[in-house]
Amino acid sequence: MPEMNDGGQGILGHFLRLSQLSSDVIRESTSECSTTLGEILQLEADIGLWEARMAGRPEAQQIADARRELGFATYAACSGLYRLAFSGLRTFLELSFAAVYFSANELHRRQWVSDRRDFSWSEALDEEKGILAPKFMQEFLPEGVNEAQNYAAMAAKSYRHCSQFIHGKSAVTKTVPHNLSFSQESLTDWAATGRNAAQAVLFALYGRYAVEFLPTDGGALGATLEHWFSHLKSVRGTLGLPVEGS
Repeated sequence: MPEMNDGGQGILGHFLRLSQLSSDVIRESTSECSTTLGEILQLEADIGLWEARMAGRPEAQQIADARRELGFATYAACSGLYRLAFSGLRTFLELSFAAVYFSANELHRRQWVSDRRDFSWSEALDEEKGILAPKFMQEFLPEGVNEAQNYAAMAAKSYRHCSQFIHGKSAVTKTVPHNLSFSQESLTDWAATGRNAAQAVLFALYGRYAVEFLPTDGGALGATLEHWFSHLKSVRGTLGLPVEGS
């Protein structure tokens, strides 16, 4: 990263030089990883469709904030700000799972909003009480009970990986460049983690809201499910697609 000096444009020049370095990294990032980055942008847009359908609900703001964090994290990753990108991705996961959790726990949501309660990631992923646990899924999408465990594992793995960057664990941070530059390894790692995280969030939204939203959806939400989850028996049944063995 360039050092500050007293010449040139001072502070403005310093940040403009950083901006130029980021622009160079963005060009290389989009050239080398366009397919995976495109998938993440599509997932962000698809989550946005569910967000729009949630308008007016108390938990809608958390999903809006979460999706914004995913967008910022994607920009950071493309710009070479890899540790910041992992931090943003973890925030995206936390806010998304909090939104779904709070949708079924209004008292906890109100206490969280008023800063009298902290959101517990471990509680949201708890095997007994979490939002992808059998008891939760049984009440909102019974046919998805057996499919939810895989996405809970994806969310947990993504969250833990992001946390390692936040805490500066050398096993992962040693691969990150020490200056503002492109790293194929770091971007590929972030993009794979981001894709898994976003898919886990989209599944959580499906599990919580499908029964309520899809009958009056008009096809938009169904299209997001068919695109990402057409291999799932519950999704195929919900959308009226052929199901193997039936």
